[in-house]
Amino acid sequence: MVSAQAFARLASHFRDPSSWAIYEDVGPALDWLAARGLALAVVSNWDSHLPTLLKSLGLAGRFRTISVSAIEETGKPDPEIFRRTCERLGVAAAEALHVGDSLDEDYQGARAAGLQALLLDRQGRHGDIADRIETLRELPARLEEVSNR
Repeated sequence: MVSAQAFARLASHFRDPSSWAIYEDVGPALDWLAARGLALAVVSNWDSHLPTLLKSLGLAGRFRTISVSAIEETGKPDPEIFRRTCERLGVAAAEALHVGDSLDEDYQGARAAGLQALLLDRQGRHGDIADRIETLRELPARLEEVSNR
């Protein structure tokens, strides 16, 4: 069992922006998506401090909505968090594409909610999944493929 003091130290670490590094492909991918006028959102299984953390990292303003499991009281892979996010974006689930790095929570969860999905597989562990990318640099080409389906 984790003591309250240990939990507080761990939570403090995870909430500290200096504990995080942003992958180099994130900024260019978000810029590319924004230049096309696409509505962007975050769907995350995280605590209620995620919006503050994203703001501290200079990322929050890039997203129209941030759906956090601790705030929503539902999380991935439950379809409800995906549905709520699509509603806030004003798009039908079938029109949305979710990109995430968890096979169960992101890829399968989004698909179960009726969204299209790409698995971000940075370590190349899921070569059997056709709808996967290893870097966000692949997103423009894959987005075109997905939109042509």
